[in-house]
Amino acid sequence: MTTAPKFYVNLWGNLQGNLTAALWPNVTKAWDEKRYQDSFNSLLDYINPALRSKYGNSSQTQFIVPHGSVVVDITITNDKVNITCPLVDIKDAMRIPLMRRIAELNFYPLTLSQIKLSSNQLTFHYSSTLDTCEPYKMYYVLKEICSTADRYDDELREKFKAKNLVEPKVIYPAADVASKAWDHVNEIIKETGEYQTYFDTQRWFGSTLDYLMLALKRIDLCLQTQGFLKTELDRVAGELANGNINVNERIQTAKTFLAGIQQKGKDAFVKQLYQADTFVPEKASISGDRVKGMIKAASAKTQEFHAGKNYIGSCIESHYCIYDLFYRNNMDNTVNIILINALTNASGKTWAEASGILLTGLQTIENYPFPAN
Repeated sequence: MTTAPKFYVNLWGNLQGNLTAALWPNVTKAWDEKRYQDSFNSLLDYINPALRSKYGNSSQTQFIVPHGSVVVDITITNDKVNITCPLVDIKDAMRIPLMRRIAELNFYPLTLSQIKLSSNQLTFHYSSTLDTCEPYKMYYVLKEICSTADRYDDELREKFKAKNLVEPKVIYPAADVASKAWDHVNEIIKETGEYQTYFDTQRWFGSTLDYLMLALKRIDLCLQTQGFLKTELDRVAGELANGNINVNERIQTAKTFLAGIQQKGKDAFVKQLYQADTFVPEKASISGDRVKGMIKAASAKTQEFHAGKNYIGSCIESHYCIYDLFYRNNMDNTVNIILINALTNASGKTWAEASGILLTGLQTIENYPFPAN
């Protein structure tokens, strides 16, 4: 292998998110002044400035907000906030394994909200008086409900035959875009297989592991994955990163997942592609100044490899850093432009050329005059 991986830009999706950092001081100021209703309303404004006008009733006491394939219902009554989110109907589902899975979710990842069963319907619940709706706590209550509900409702339907309680409000891509997504994913999988073969012949099994992880994060960036595909992709990424599992087992897990995408075929794949309204984004929203600190170690290591003419090592280090940033975060648009330009310009270049281009991209961010946090 003489060239670096190709880059496939995201086909849709907002890489920045809707969070408005400038509005956060309004949230904490109102809380400190014991204006609890104003603080909670300001929290909703911080999440999305258009949310209250778009999804709230005339008295601003109820907000019915779509998020992915679920809908969150927030009601304020008698100085109390009640949050519910219908999950699935289990009347005709495989109840025993499904309820075992719900018990697991109620222990983890849920820490504040809980899933409750009533009349064959599973629903998220959380209640709190306004004077205990501390802003950080309430943000993470909403976030854990949104991320858990949107992620696991697909799993409950796919694995246990549960049914939607609310019809998902999603938009599927046009046929030509779906075809392009299928082509791009197959190209990423094919290319990853070629890198794996090369690295295995060199007995560089760590590099094989790195490029399998990169394949997952390249797919995630290209497709902005949702639903069951996102759940499975994250599961495999977690296993790849688990140092307690044998390297060969981790490699086989990722290979099986990627092969499974191809084996299920285009029709099954396209059904998992959609765009949806987002209430609370799963990814963290970070400033350019914070990105500087996050890439410091990777940039230094990339520079070290590049200076030593270990161009493959340099590209692995920089690619791993960049794709992980997109995988975990919504970033300042200036950062997005710099990194996407670097990935685009390094795409398919020789290892030496790509190494220099990617290093320059990281150094550009390090030297950019972002406003301090």
